[in-house]
Amino acid sequence: MSDLSVIWFDRRPAPELAELAPAKTTVTWPESDDPLDGIDHADGVIAGASIIYDRSVFDLATKLRVLVRAGIGFDNIVLHDATDAGVAACNTPDGPTISTAEHALALIFSVTKGLKQSENRLQRQEGNYAPSHNALELDGARLTLIGLGRIGSRVAKVAAAAGIHVTAYDPFESDERFEALGVRRSTDLREAVSEAQIVSIHAPLSSKTRHLVDSNLIGGMCDGVFIVNTARGGLIDDNALLDALDSGKVAGAGLDVTEPEPLPSGHPLLEHESVLVTPHIASATTAGRNRIFTMALDQVLAALAGIKPSHILNPEVWPGRNSNNGDA
Repeated sequence: MSDLSVIWFDRRPAPELAELAPAKTTVTWPESDDPLDGIDHADGVIAGASIIYDRSVFDLATKLRVLVRAGIGFDNIVLHDATDAGVAACNTPDGPTISTAEHALALIFSVTKGLKQSENRLQRQEGNYAPSHNALELDGARLTLIGLGRIGSRVAKVAAAAGIHVTAYDPFESDERFEALGVRRSTDLREAVSEAQIVSIHAPLSSKTRHLVDSNLIGGMCDGVFIVNTARGGLIDDNALLDALDSGKVAGAGLDVTEPEPLPSGHPLLEHESVLVTPHIASATTAGRNRIFTMALDQVLAALAGIKPSHILNPEVWPGRNSNNGDA
């Protein structure tokens, strides 16, 4: 690694995070309205979710050797373009796990207890609060997780401790993981959600999973189901969700991710009495940020030192562009 390796962020990092970078690096970020300002000098990039990293970006960033997505999802990185450019693309799958799982659980508790509706009734001074309130008791409730990866597994552990019966659909995880967590396995998505009182989504977004939760899937759910999404907004067909909310098929929804992000003022999801929306902040805790940043920085520094990053998404590219190093 050269004495002045440049690590570029797509937004200004918090000072305490930027200070974690070693002295032999220069930390930069856009200083103008151009979101790619300065990326042409970057040896490594730590990326959020707002920029699409495709061929046009890699053609501009001719020095770039490693791009690390600060988070789990990497749907804003066009992997085949990164590979063609010789850029190692990585993510930080362990970084957001704890904070995001906690946020998913917070949304589950909030929507099933009707906290938004209850506060709104209080604001309107409607009175008769307890008799008109109809919340779901979670001890003994049925929860289905769509996805049992890192975040889904942690949600399952905490939910089970609260007495919730957990089922999951995940064709990619082993039977051993289901057994270790005490989670009932369903091999059919429609069957998995058919008896659930709560459905929580923890799946990646791809061309195959876009609008995975559509009118057909929702139609096969229990009447009065609650839906929570902390994965990607594109996994839910918003029109289908709104129709189901208006009909009462879905009793409530908790969404940390939407399409688009952020939702504009006046959007039907923001205006709906039974929907609680947060602006993609599930992993935004102090501990979560530190963990994500540290993991991202470690992978950038490893790659620039000629060491294969631990979470490389396109391993076939290694050792990649502008490198004379092999796999260390």
